[in-house]
Amino acid sequence: MGYRDLREWIEKLESEGELSRVKKEVDWDLEIGGIARENMDREGPALLFENIKDHKDALCKRLITCSLSTHARVALMLGLPKDTPYKELIQVWRDRTKNRVKPVIVDSGPCKENIVKGDDVDLYQFPAPHWQKLDGGRYIGTFHGVVTKDPDTGWTNVGMYREMIHDKNTTTMSVAQGQHIWFHWRKYRPQGKNMPLAVSIGWDQVLPAVAASPVPTGVDEYEIMGALRQEPVELVKCETSDLYVPASAEIILEGEVITDKSQFITCGPFGEFTGHYGPANLRPPFKVNCITFRNNPIFQGTMEGMPINEDHSICSVSHSAFVWDLLEERMTGVTGVNNDPSTAYANLMVQINNSYYGQVHQVAANVWSSHLSNMMCKNIIVCDEDVDIYDLKKVFWALGYRVDPKRDLHQFSGWVSALDPVVHPDDKMGPGGNKGTRLLIDATKPIDWPHSEEYWGEKFAVVAYPDDETMRKVRDNWEEYGIKC
Repeated sequence: MGYRDLREWIEKLESEGELSRVKKEVDWDLEIGGIARENMDREGPALLFENIKDHKDALCKRLITCSLSTHARVALMLGLPKDTPYKELIQVWRDRTKNRVKPVIVDSGPCKENIVKGDDVDLYQFPAPHWQKLDGGRYIGTFHGVVTKDPDTGWTNVGMYREMIHDKNTTTMSVAQGQHIWFHWRKYRPQGKNMPLAVSIGWDQVLPAVAASPVPTGVDEYEIMGALRQEPVELVKCETSDLYVPASAEIILEGEVITDKSQFITCGPFGEFTGHYGPANLRPPFKVNCITFRNNPIFQGTMEGMPINEDHSICSVSHSAFVWDLLEERMTGVTGVNNDPSTAYANLMVQINNSYYGQVHQVAANVWSSHLSNMMCKNIIVCDEDVDIYDLKKVFWALGYRVDPKRDLHQFSGWVSALDPVVHPDDKMGPGGNKGTRLLIDATKPIDWPHSEEYWGEKFAVVAYPDDETMRKVRDNWEEYGIKC
């Protein structure tokens, strides 16, 4: 069952030894970002800051970050033991999301405990950090859910789109070409209307986890959240629009996104998921006209930039699950998928049973022809079943001894992410994406080679590793050897 709210999640983290309360005064300007960075590099706990400079008398005094920066905490989010293996997390995501759970509407909830509107709206009451030195400003939207609705079909989208504060009631909103928010925004623009939008900050962690995942077009993310938490999301209607948000969220921002391009304002730079800064560019303003929030609310945000961060940790699971589902629909013989957290976007590893010629190429063709490749899977490495693709040491072994560059490297011209720094600024095409080159690395044993006596009748050199019977005996007797490891 899911967590009622962010507060129950914090209680769970604390009971599992996965939370550190920071009581020393910290500065929202760079210091919180530096602490979060060092903490993630050390694979540390979730952090709850309780003493933030300039916010002792503000509406919001607390901030949580690093909530999902390890797979152990992703497991807890899913209600699993925190030592659940990474591959099993992917399978659980796949299994649960096959059975979507529709949300339910309730009359009210804790997010309505306080309501401010109009001139009383002040985004600076919330401890949004200036995360890194070259960031363009304070980002209030980094690990949240942005809610929009298709005006024709009613399809609700909950995505994660960054927001930089510009003044007390204005942020920029990232509306990049090809993303679901853009699908909705471009329907309002020809009508000369602004787009209603709501932002939910701080709830059950399936909110940011699903908002950051590549849910298919037309699918309501609230149904995916319900599937993962195995119970419906309780939603309440916004004060100023017909959008719906989690009833027990900590903070809700309501307002409109401007569609008149002449009113766009500069957003950025921002440290992106690629581990590099994305450039400053023009984005539509989000005018906040109402904020609802709980008593003594807790703000949530995350440090972006060099992996591994929270989004890399959770997206490695969700991306792997979605790609695996896609491949299983389109071909046979896929036995593992890993969009490893070392990038969680650019590099995809796929394990196959390698049973027919062309199977390796089919993996790349299916992934690169799908919507998933807009931001992901630039480089694909395909391995045999005897290579553990969830262990990068084993993958690099396969690269070293099963890849002939002349035969096994395949380049494919196509679309790469607009944020990919391999494209020089002078060559960029726009905010939607860029011309680039994708790479398929065939790290499998060639199945079209003849059998060889030198290989004991096999087609490829036999792996030098003790036989199964010997290893089974050793593992059964391991404690008796007195070796502590």
